[in-house]
Amino acid sequence: MPFHLPPVSRREFLRRSLVAGAGLLTIPALRAADLKADPNRWALFSDTHVAADASMIRFDVNMADHLRAVVDGVRALSSSPAGVLVNGDCAFNHGLAEDYATFTGLLKPLSEAGLPLHMTLGNHDDREVFWGAIKDARPAAPPLASKQVSIVEAGHANWFMLDSLDVTNKTPGVLGDEQRTWLSKALDARADKPALVMVHHDPVFIEGKKTGLLDTAELMEILQPRRHVKALIFGHTHTWRLTEQDGLLLVNLPAIGYPFNKAEVTGWVDCNLRPDGMSLEVHAHDTAHPAHGKVSRLNWRAA
Repeated sequence: MPFHLPPVSRREFLRRSLVAGAGLLTIPALRAADLKADPNRWALFSDTHVAADASMIRFDVNMADHLRAVVDGVRALSSSPAGVLVNGDCAFNHGLAEDYATFTGLLKPLSEAGLPLHMTLGNHDDREVFWGAIKDARPAAPPLASKQVSIVEAGHANWFMLDSLDVTNKTPGVLGDEQRTWLSKALDARADKPALVMVHHDPVFIEGKKTGLLDTAELMEILQPRRHVKALIFGHTHTWRLTEQDGLLLVNLPAIGYPFNKAEVTGWVDCNLRPDGMSLEVHAHDTAHPAHGKVSRLNWRAA
């Protein structure tokens, strides 16, 4: 459920804003057309790591300031995106209610500008705390009782938003049987349009590696044969990388909050969808970074 809010109190804003990520089955993003938004332009955020204390510093970075900067950047675009997708690790470490209050407060200018926001959960979020903040508005029968999932319909593609949170503040993630079954059915029901799958944890292709998505092999068994699935988009590693596997695009979003390696870019990604692919432009906090302003034109694999 995208939201367009007038100015409200901090408590009421928290309650309403989290409804945007409540996991409704299908979210018609074309409602943004009423705002003269581009239905094929999307702002991609990941790993904001916002703490309750907006002055907190991590790795010499103020995470709240970084989120403020990208919010300002999105609002300054020449054409409005259809929405903002925030790919997990919204909160600093443990997914505290106070973290989400600060996080959503920082996003308030986007909602006041009429932009829908859609959120996934990462390993530094807490699902129960997140759901507790929307208990008065969460659907009585969400798509999955155990996970937060949603589908966001765009002009040239559909976004499938997954939930890889396993244990809060523990590094690995997992989808699980129930969510993978739901994803298979949801993809099959929408095979007439390119599908973009977004999940917080990175896919793991190295045997024995335990820091990313533990059921990567099972996920790939779902994605690879369904040729209308064009990209898997993830975060978690705090790096910006574009690769592919058998034609499936693998997009590792940069962190907004902080880098693990000071040489790595931080910022957000401006995504423009086309009938045959998408173009991704990095908006870096450090405008002198080599990745800043670089546009990568990616093509869909054959059907």
